[in-house]
Amino acid sequence: MKDAVERAMPAAVAWARPARRPFGAVLVDAATGAVLAGARNTTEHNGDMTAHAELTLLREAAAAGHRLPSCAVVSTAEPCAMCAGALVWTGVRAVAYGTSLAALVAYGVPQIDLPLTEITRRSPFTPPAVARGVRADLTDPLYRPSAAPQDGAP
Repeated sequence: MKDAVERAMPAAVAWARPARRPFGAVLVDAATGAVLAGARNTTEHNGDMTAHAELTLLREAAAAGHRLPSCAVVSTAEPCAMCAGALVWTGVRAVAYGTSLAALVAYGVPQIDLPLTEITRRSPFTPPAVARGVRADLTDPLYRPSAAPQDGAP
């Protein structure tokens, strides 16, 4: 699985780049490593502040009939509290991310500082496996002060 999520991160980054707030995520088949779907943050386009990459991805994956417990979500950044809760509720097998919440905050990207692991720890559901810092060399540049928008949450 580690190799699959590392191979999938460039696809998540590609989804993120065109977004005003550059967050991207892809859905990966845990058995084959195939990227099944992708999404980006669209809060700026539609005025829906819940249209984060992970939530958009989960909605599209469910609509397409993907079995989420057999999938991993690969995200350019650690999912926010809202997205982390949704990932736990949907029962995805694994979550991998590049840039941590702590790094986002350090880069000046506003966040609710509640880590994914804290949310999974408090959940009565089986937590997804979590891979941290996956290809942060690709994701951190999306959020550094010279590249990241400074006017709101992802």
